[in-house]
Amino acid sequence: MKHNVITIILILLALDSFAQSRWAGAEVFAEASVTVAHGDYAPLWLSANRYGVASVRKLSNYERFGLIRPIEADSGRTWRLGYAADIAIGFGHERTFMLQQAYAEVAWKVLRLTVGAKEQPMETCELPELSSGAMMLGINARPIPQARLDIDWFNIPFTKGWWRWKLHGSFGLTTDGKWQESWHAPATRYARHTLYHQKALFWQFGRKDIFPLTYEIGIQMATQFGGTSYNVRTTRLNDNQPIDIKHNTNLRAFWQALTCQGDDATDGTNPNSAGNTLGSYLMQLKYHGKKWQARAYWERFFEDHSMLTVQYGIRDMLIGGDVSLPKNPFLSAAKLEFLCTRNQSGAVYHDGTHNIPDAMAGQDNYYNHLLYAGWQHYGQTIGHPFLTSPIYNADHNITFRNNRIRAWHVGLSGDPSEEWHWRALLSFTKNWGKYEKPFDDPMCQQYFLLEGTYRPRWAKGWQGTLGLGLDHGPLLGNSQGFQLSIRKTFDY
Repeated sequence: MKHNVITIILILLALDSFAQSRWAGAEVFAEASVTVAHGDYAPLWLSANRYGVASVRKLSNYERFGLIRPIEADSGRTWRLGYAADIAIGFGHERTFMLQQAYAEVAWKVLRLTVGAKEQPMETCELPELSSGAMMLGINARPIPQARLDIDWFNIPFTKGWWRWKLHGSFGLTTDGKWQESWHAPATRYARHTLYHQKALFWQFGRKDIFPLTYEIGIQMATQFGGTSYNVRTTRLNDNQPIDIKHNTNLRAFWQALTCQGDDATDGTNPNSAGNTLGSYLMQLKYHGKKWQARAYWERFFEDHSMLTVQYGIRDMLIGGDVSLPKNPFLSAAKLEFLCTRNQSGAVYHDGTHNIPDAMAGQDNYYNHLLYAGWQHYGQTIGHPFLTSPIYNADHNITFRNNRIRAWHVGLSGDPSEEWHWRALLSFTKNWGKYEKPFDDPMCQQYFLLEGTYRPRWAKGWQGTLGLGLDHGPLLGNSQGFQLSIRKTFDY
C-alpha cells in the first residue's frame, strides 16, 4: 500500500507539470480507491453500477489515470471531437491492468461516429447515481470496444418538432475471452473472440418549450455472435458430451446479427436466430418544470421471440419514477423502482413436434445462453446487477444462477452545500434462482449504501468520497464495509 501511495504522488506531480500544455475542454484525472469489507464479498453497492472498475472482493483497491475530452466540449459547433485514454491498475481484482476507456469520436450535426471502448450512459435514464440499473444495457460491466454510429434527435418533417427520432447501431468485440478461459471451471462452457452487435430506435413526442410533458418510446437490441464456444453440452449434438463449436464470422454472420436471422448448430429443427439475441422496450413520460422535474419510466426485457409481443402477457418489467427538486439543503432528488423477472414467458418450454404441434415458449432463462457465457463481460452482468453476476459463483461456472427475482429500490440524494453531496440507496430483493434449478426456498437479500462526497473550495480539482455499504441475506451473505476514493482533476 505504501508503494501505491508513492506511485500516485509521483504521477500527480507529473500530471501537474503536463497540465501546462492546453487542450480546450480536456480533463486529466488521477483516482485512487480502496474497499475494505467483512463478509464473503464487498457490499453490492460498493461494486455494482460502476462500469466494472470496482471489485466484488472484500479487500481491493485500484489506481486510475486518464485523459478525457468529452465531445460536449464542442457543443454549438458543426464539427465536434472527443477522445479518451483511461487506464486502471487493480489489486484484489480479476485483472491487474484494465484499459477502461480508449476511444475517439467525431460528430457532424446530428451524426456521430465513436470507435473504441467508451462508458456509455443508460438510455432514457435520469439520475443514474440513484438508479438500480437497466435490464438490457446498464452501467454495471466494463465497456465493450465497438464502432458505433449515432444519429441524434432530429425532427420529422412537417411535425414542427412535435415528433423526433434518434437511432444508433454498432459492431464490436468483447475482450474477456482470455479471462473466461482462465477463470472458468474445468469442462464448463466458455467462449472466446465473441463479436457484439447493438442497435436502437427511439421516438419522442412533444415540445417542452410549448407544453411541459414529453413522451418517449423505443426499442433496443443486442447480439453476441461469432467466435468459438468451448465445452458446449447438448443432447442435439454428440449426446451431451462437451464439444467446441466455431461460429461463422463472415459478412453473412454480420448481416444475420443485424437482421436477427440465421441459426446455430444446436438449434436442431427449430431455428431461432444466430447467436445470443436479446433486447428491451423502453418508455418514459417526463414533466419539464421550471424549478423541478418528474418522470415515470418502464422497461420490458425480452430474451427471444416469445416476449417480442404480448401473447404471454406483461408480467416482467422494470418500472419506476423519479423527481428532481428545487434547490434546497435537504433533498435534491428521489427515485423509486420496482423490478420483476419471475415470469420469463412461463414455466413450460416445449418445441412443436410432428406428434405434438403445440409449442410453449417459456423458461426464457434471462441472461443465459447455451453457446455463449451469457449477458456478461468479465463476470459482471451487462444488464441489471440484481440478477446475480457469474463473478459471484464460487465454483467458477460462468452462468447466471439467480435470474428470477422481485425487487424494490429507493434512491435519495442531497446537496447541503456547494462542497458536499450525499446519496443513499436501499434495495429489497426476493430471489427464486432460475427455472432449471430453483432455490429450495426463496432467498431475501437487502442492499444498503450511504455515501458522501466532499469537494473543498480551498483545494480546486480535489474530491473525496466515502461510502458505507451493508448487505444482509443468504444470497450473497452478510457483509459490511467501506470504500474511500480520492480524485484529482486538471481542467484545460
